[in-house]
Amino acid sequence: MGGNAIAVEEAVESLLSYVNKPSDYEELPLLGGLGRTIRGDVCARINQPPFDRSPLDGYAVIHSDLIGASKQKPARLRVTQYICAGDVPHSTLKPGEAARIMTGAPLPAGATCVVRQEVTDGGNDVVGIYQTQSEYENYCFSGEDIAVGQPLIRDGDRLDCVRMGVLAGQGFAQVKVYPKPKVSLFSTGNEVSPIGGPLEPGKIYDSNCCLLSLRSVEIGADVVAMDCLPDDPETLASALQKALCCSDLVITTGGVSVGAHDHMPLVGEMLGAHRLFHGIAAKPGSPALALEKDRKLVLCLSGNPFAAFATFELLAAPVIRKLSGRSIVMGKRLIGTLMECFNKPSLGRRFLRARLEAGSVYLPGGRHASGMLCSLVDCNCLVDIPAGSGGLTAGDPVEVIML
Repeated sequence: MGGNAIAVEEAVESLLSYVNKPSDYEELPLLGGLGRTIRGDVCARINQPPFDRSPLDGYAVIHSDLIGASKQKPARLRVTQYICAGDVPHSTLKPGEAARIMTGAPLPAGATCVVRQEVTDGGNDVVGIYQTQSEYENYCFSGEDIAVGQPLIRDGDRLDCVRMGVLAGQGFAQVKVYPKPKVSLFSTGNEVSPIGGPLEPGKIYDSNCCLLSLRSVEIGADVVAMDCLPDDPETLASALQKALCCSDLVITTGGVSVGAHDHMPLVGEMLGAHRLFHGIAAKPGSPALALEKDRKLVLCLSGNPFAAFATFELLAAPVIRKLSGRSIVMGKRLIGTLMECFNKPSLGRRFLRARLEAGSVYLPGGRHASGMLCSLVDCNCLVDIPAGSGGLTAGDPVEVIML
């Protein structure tokens, strides 16, 4: 298998070539769109703010009325209006006049600045102002945050709380989003037991289905099937055939290496599936197998928990993002500074779990074995170590893929 292993990038390109961005969509209430992918560009339909407004409590005035104003010689102006947020100014401000105004309230026509109340005597009928101000000081213009017609969200963007807040400020009560892709996940192996039951001798609880199904949901998928399957080719083939009927992507863990019970290559043949690749030039998870049947993908990953997670991030996550309609499908790459040594040479390409904070990359305590999952806790990236690298030392620049 080693001689046939392909680069991670080549594997991803092969997988994505069989995946199409969805053409249909569904319309949801705005609050139901969190985490979904927007369908179509969305542009502003009103200015934000929709009117010139005050950013603080004070007095709206004409700046030229304040020339020479000081604590010793305040400018005295007649207060002709009292404007709160939600009010509408009833007249144009004239020279010698001031409008008492609250934060967020519309500015009256004619006003050219706002004086904060702390530099006034707080007068109700006549106000004394103790300082000069420039034109449009403390003045928020209509549309200075968002102008009508301005692009707000691009097709393929993921809706987070900030984007949804922007849409709410524009009055959008509903959003058009791409449908969620349907993913099925199976842990294979006679040793794997479902969580919740007793653990018999020689068995292990199934962490892979839990880990990868929840990660699939985080990325934007619906998990429609999840199960533990024994090392039996006919059972495996039957389960995968059923899953392909209701799924856009099927993911399995275990059974992809060269052991006597590693049946997934045979299962692919039994399904009549086209093999895209078997083996990637990277650790962990090098035995990864990809199959295609009727333009649907089956991705078979290592059964070791961290290997399964790492290859899921490298191979499955881009597929799920594209199936979700996302415009950016690859994980974000950054450069950081390694803060501790990793002495093991990397003859082949290697991915390490790590945490990136303010440009510094920290490796977790404990061992980095592919069967160990606990050291992945609090990690937010994978360190991409090129093939042929010697041991890494503190201070070395490293490239990371954000999770």
